[in-house]
Amino acid sequence: MVKARGAVFLGLVLTSLGAAEAGDARKDYLHSLELYEQGLGFSLEHVFDSGLVAARALRDAPPDAPASLPGFIVGGDDARDFRPDPRFFLDLAKRRGTGVDREFFSLLGRTYARDGVTRLYHSPTGCDAFDHPELEPLYRDWTRFWATTPRAYTVTVEREVAALEDLYSQGTCACGDSDSVQAGLERFLKSFPRSPVAPRVRARLDQVRAGTSDFRFRCQQG
Repeated sequence: MVKARGAVFLGLVLTSLGAAEAGDARKDYLHSLELYEQGLGFSLEHVFDSGLVAARALRDAPPDAPASLPGFIVGGDDARDFRPDPRFFLDLAKRRGTGVDREFFSLLGRTYARDGVTRLYHSPTGCDAFDHPELEPLYRDWTRFWATTPRAYTVTVEREVAALEDLYSQGTCACGDSDSVQAGLERFLKSFPRSPVAPRVRARLDQVRAGTSDFRFRCQQG
């Protein structure tokens, strides 16, 4: 019995520590945001990174931790899946940021739908539009940003480039039919023949043409 009570007490302590750590991360972010808006030294990238840290801490925190984060949107059905709101940070960038800040958050805003959570080319039903007209411009602009400012917003930039490359080289749930997927892959190869994923995309295109691909056309998940 004593051992059981000790285990319960330890669990409560750990829960309290988790909530406290999440609260501290949130306070650090809010403090950096306040100082940035006052023009007192923090870069917008520092503020953004601090917000990402707080979002991760809140996601993993116990139920009694704070459940809101300014500048972040709750994603999906998870009340603690906080995603950055590109419009919020773009407004900050326009008021106090650098050209790099404005370019980054403008590009982030173009990538995500109005909810700030779903990528523009990804349907709420779970499929991807391989022939979406913004796919090529997004890949071109993300890779260009990565090449010209390799030390800026590194984690997010790498994530978005990887998401686009994974879509073309590995994605299988297509919103459209075989012709639309073929058209999308052809445009990618024409625009980015030297992309590191071009060989894989070319092989997939050959499979689509031959009718042997692993694509699921007019796919809906969930």
